[in-house]
Amino acid sequence: MGTITGNQAIGIKEFGELSTLRSLAVNGGTAYLPAKPYEDPGVCVEAADEVAEVVRSGRTCYWGGGPKAKELERQFAAAIGRRHAFFHSSGSSALITAIFATGAGEGHSVVIGSSGFVAAINAVYHNRARPIFLRTDPDTLLCTADGYERSTEQQPTALLVTHFLGNVVDVPDIAAKVGAAYTIEDAGQAHGASFGGRPAGGWSDIGSFAGSHKKLVTAGQGGLNVCDSELLLNRMRMVGHHGKAVRQVGEVPGYNFRGGEMESVLALHALRGLEERARTRNATAAAIQKILDAAGIQTVQPGRGSHEVNPAWFDVGFILPPEWEPYRDWLVRALNAENIPVSTYPSLIEMPWVKPWMLSMGWWGDREEELLAHERSLWGRAIVIGTQMSPEDGARCAEGIAGLLTGTFKSAGAVA
Repeated sequence: MGTITGNQAIGIKEFGELSTLRSLAVNGGTAYLPAKPYEDPGVCVEAADEVAEVVRSGRTCYWGGGPKAKELERQFAAAIGRRHAFFHSSGSSALITAIFATGAGEGHSVVIGSSGFVAAINAVYHNRARPIFLRTDPDTLLCTADGYERSTEQQPTALLVTHFLGNVVDVPDIAAKVGAAYTIEDAGQAHGASFGGRPAGGWSDIGSFAGSHKKLVTAGQGGLNVCDSELLLNRMRMVGHHGKAVRQVGEVPGYNFRGGEMESVLALHALRGLEERARTRNATAAAIQKILDAAGIQTVQPGRGSHEVNPAWFDVGFILPPEWEPYRDWLVRALNAENIPVSTYPSLIEMPWVKPWMLSMGWWGDREEELLAHERSLWGRAIVIGTQMSPEDGARCAEGIAGLLTGTFKSAGAVA
């Protein structure tokens, strides 16, 4: 793992001088790249004719799922090596039904990684369960059970871990340490990744996937849960179909979370190209990582575990030294002004509403305060760049990032 050291680094004083250079686009100069690189949205345009057929049929959705949705569920479950799948209207709704299916509601707790997308903590909130956060590993930006202590009062009903940035969590190790009744994998950014030869989403009671913009299996919008248990499947379908199971009266408060036929067609086409798209994105990630590592910049490392880890990189992450934390947001603005598309994520425990909510419920204490400080310090230094561009464009962007962070940045005209 690289860190910015020695002559490769620019000091805080020099960084302050760099930030005022008029040649930088953020200060009115000409951008390093003439335009932001093309990023693959994941939508298979070759599906357009089949989508049009669905529209002409006059039926774009069905109670319980239409024929296209059923075919998607069958193929997707088989691809993950699971018996069942349920196609939802979004990845967020898929996480809500997954937690509901485990019985993790009011009076129950869900152990959740603080590393993840906001949909995960939203799903815990909407099921009225208590979150117990795991800390983030500073090398992998994945959740870890290090420092976790089991409660002597209550066994957690569910464990929810996220394969974040396309990186892969050691699910069996964390599940063994936490001891929850059920385990859920949020693999929304990790289609095509694997651990020990088994696909992400295949190590738990429920694997949950997102099909939104830029995902490896993009449905335009949508989400899929996979499992082997008919009981869990039926509970997910029940809450996702207005709370109705076999009766016409809602048995529980439910939602309309069914995936539509047009989205199913898009996902079916995307599923066929999953392996090739994953290879391309990993090639882009490798091009970016090679340049940043050579510059001594700390990049996010693959997950660790007792089995072989194969990420399907959705984003490449890099982490600034602690003293650069005050400059992180400026760096993001500056790089985007140079048409280098970078962004940031907060940890889940940092969401502005989480601490007030947990305080109101009597769930916030010294452990949470210490964890919040740890997560803010780490995620306040993290920057990511997507892998949805070509390897060549990824390399150009990485060269710009490395130049800015090492004080060797070449402004407009460096790239034809």
